[in-house]
Amino acid sequence: MQIRIRGVEIDLLVIAMAVAAIVIGFASGLGIVSIFGGVLIVIAAQGSRYLGAWVTQRFALPPRGTPEREHVIRSLGAASAMKTLVTAVPDGPVAARCREMERQARTALPTIRALALQTFRVRRLADAIPLLQLESERAHTASLIQAGPAESTRIELESSLRSTESQVRTGIRLRALAEELAARTRALTASLNAAAAGIAELQALSSSDPTAQTDLALASLSREIEALREGLEEAQAFGRQAAAVHHLEV
Repeated sequence: MQIRIRGVEIDLLVIAMAVAAIVIGFASGLGIVSIFGGVLIVIAAQGSRYLGAWVTQRFALPPRGTPEREHVIRSLGAASAMKTLVTAVPDGPVAARCREMERQARTALPTIRALALQTFRVRRLADAIPLLQLESERAHTASLIQAGPAESTRIELESSLRSTESQVRTGIRLRALAEELAARTRALTASLNAAAAGIAELQALSSSDPTAQTDLALASLSREIEALREGLEEAQAFGRQAAAVHHLEV
């Protein structure tokens, strides 16, 4: 059970523990120290609660079995592979470049996770709107209006038609938004995997022949990282816009 004090929810069990600590403290002769102890119990409990909520939100993933979660898992796999590969590149200028590019590539992970989660939520909202049924209802209502009913009936039908059309438009927008979010998530995941493949090529060249020319492979990897960076900036901007539209729709 919880109570709310100025917008802050506090568990009654925590309050009971704090009061018990104060009572026991006074009984033991600790005086005002026991009051500080009780306050600290409340603060620690509330802090752990908010920390837990933050961690849950920060590392939340789409549900198992969804395509959005698969993109996150693929991106995490690519990042893990890159980490392993850069440690295997012989020390030198190539290894330093690989480590820097691997670091840049890993910055895409939070955005991919956030986009995937956003895609799932928007797609779930879109799927909850029965477009086919609504379109059928819209056509039926329009036909009733065209039949020329009485004035009062016509007003009711027109109001119903406007409501149905609004729901149809919302469903179409949400579906389009989900597709766009999914496309950007797929593109970032593909770019991250391409970067991992580029680092794997450099690692293979450097390990097999320390004197091998790696300029072409480095240039190719640099292009992949640049494409990933550009895609990341665009995806982040679009994600913020999509979040605003999402909140307006719901």
